[in-house]
Amino acid sequence: MQGNGFKIFLTVFFLVMSGYYLYPSAQKYFLNRELNAMTAEERQAYENENLVRIRSIDEKALNLGLDLLGGMHVTLEVRVEALIRELATDVDQTFDEVFAAANAQAASSADDNIIQAFVDEFEARDADARLSRYFRNEAAGITRRSSNADVAAYLQTEANEAVSRAMSIIRDRVDRYGVTEPSIQQQGSRRIVVELPGIDNPERIRGLLRGTARLEFRLMVDPAENVRALQRVIDFYEESAGEADSTTVADADTTFDVNELLANSESGSGNRLLEVMQPTGQSVEFGIVAEEDTATVSQLLSDPAVRELLPRGVTYMYTSAPIGTTADGLELYRLLGVLDDIELTGDVITDARVDFEQFTNMPEVSMTMNSEGARDWARVTGANVGKNVAIVLDGVVYSWPNVLQRITGGRSNITNLDSQEEAQDIVTVLKSGALPAPVEIVEESTVGPSLGAASIKAGLNSVMFGLVLVALFMIFYYRSSGMVADLALILNLVFILGILAGFQATLTLPGIAGIVLTIGMAVDANVLIFERIREEMSTGKTLKASIDGGYSKALSAIFDANITTFFVGVILYSFGVGPIQGFAVTLMAGILSSMFTAIVFTRIIMDYLVNERKLGVSFG
Repeated sequence: MQGNGFKIFLTVFFLVMSGYYLYPSAQKYFLNRELNAMTAEERQAYENENLVRIRSIDEKALNLGLDLLGGMHVTLEVRVEALIRELATDVDQTFDEVFAAANAQAASSADDNIIQAFVDEFEARDADARLSRYFRNEAAGITRRSSNADVAAYLQTEANEAVSRAMSIIRDRVDRYGVTEPSIQQQGSRRIVVELPGIDNPERIRGLLRGTARLEFRLMVDPAENVRALQRVIDFYEESAGEADSTTVADADTTFDVNELLANSESGSGNRLLEVMQPTGQSVEFGIVAEEDTATVSQLLSDPAVRELLPRGVTYMYTSAPIGTTADGLELYRLLGVLDDIELTGDVITDARVDFEQFTNMPEVSMTMNSEGARDWARVTGANVGKNVAIVLDGVVYSWPNVLQRITGGRSNITNLDSQEEAQDIVTVLKSGALPAPVEIVEESTVGPSLGAASIKAGLNSVMFGLVLVALFMIFYYRSSGMVADLALILNLVFILGILAGFQATLTLPGIAGIVLTIGMAVDANVLIFERIREEMSTGKTLKASIDGGYSKALSAIFDANITTFFVGVILYSFGVGPIQGFAVTLMAGILSSMFTAIVFTRIIMDYLVNERKLGVSFG
């Protein structure tokens, strides 16, 4: 084996490294078999006792893609139109009309550029009008005299930054959730594609992805005013049903009795509001609504005539947690009156963690504020002792505690949570930060574990079938030298998987297709070499001289063919997304490993058989 010492060292080194990186994958395989054989209680106990070890194995094992492991594919769209409206410092009827027309135009357009549509629609109505009247921002250089082009550039910059910021926040949320090897990529101007392998709770993920994490602390409606408003609204819908006269509203006062009104209204018969809401009129609570009726009640209360009867500066919001269920199993939610003015926002929160209430042991979120937030919180609570303060997250009331005394130190809690998972998700979105603009799920698909297992089985079958077919062909056509090529082929597969595991790449179904392709490409180099050796032997050279000449003369052709294919893989990886990148990764790994095994490993075996063992090798 003289002259092959370095080649042997490289082969052993790469084999050991591949084994090192693939060992956690083997551990995970046998661990999953062991866990699947346990009962649910035994499995839970084992996972609790060995949580650190299991997580360590999962992190180091070969990652499987969404199509193999199962999980979720979600396409999110950043609502740029909501960002535009939020950036507007002044709005009027013209703004609303232009904004609505631009929305409709962008929705029907192929490029869906809401900003350009907004500018075009505005200029079409009045070419001399300036957009700066609606978007003054001196910090961004937008003044009263700024041109429409300057405003459009400012809006586009804000929109681009919003999408980039949304991607960063979503990635942080997914990482905190603990998803292994997620794929998060931008698609087009305002869409984000998220692939989450191994997800078993899609609903929780939906809330985690689209929650804007806009935390607000607001004061609540005056209880007496809330009761009077409730009576006026019920009377309004009584009149609409022809069951009350116009004098009822004038008689409204705080002696309102819900039970008496319901009795007089024959359990709300004909009253559209009472048919979908149970009025309570208790403190800041407006009523109780079943989950399926929340949209209907919101629509009834948004009627312009009804808005005039409600307290000014008050918005009615639902609670996050249900208070019970109906006889039909529908969850019931409270409807609370919350002031429009925001006292504090989530920007003042510096830390959040899951905690447990001292007496009930129910989960809650404990929040810590910065110095400015602590001062404002102390001011708000000190000025509103005996009143309720609503803690609102994404337009839903989580807590509405009664202020007993001035609170110093900048601490507050979110209570009334259903589970520890909900508390952890709130902590996750608070720590990740608020999304700069709302996002909505426009496309979603779920791959179940059983479908993923079927994909793995089909992929393995294709690899094994291709391997066996190529191996039989090489043995049939090249005899003993074909067996050497088959050994290289097996080593090639080990190296490919080792490379994927070492670089923490994700194996997908297209990736398996890439492996199947490299099986055929792996023997291509050996075919070139063996044919060159045949040519050398036909000239009367010795076996040793023919092998030397065959390897040296085939080298340039092997490099040309594989390097050009490798560059194609680089291009696919650079410009492709998702499945295309998975295919490109395994293709490039397969090319590198197949070149090494064909040129280096088979040469070691050939030299050993011919020079050391003095055996003859057949080339067909």
